Amino acid sequence: MKYEEIMAAIKDINGPWSNAACMGYCLIAMRRAGLRPTAQRRVLLALEGVFDDVSVEEAEKAEKAGYANKEE
Repeated sequence: MKYEEIMAAIKDINGPWSNAACMGYCLIAMRRAGLRPTAQRRVLLALEGVFDDVSVEEAEKAEKAGYANKEE
């Protein structure tokens, strides 16, 4: 199997998830929370950078700390 075939076969292994979907969820949540459009744009720009700098494991750890209302 060629690399492209392997990538095509596993691309939706965990469902239709993507950075774009994550950003869409975030945008919908910010709108529901009543954030102003300028704040929404700032958050989305920061989120876009986080995708490159933070691992999935680090993000999950941060999310759990957020619900506990503490930063690590």
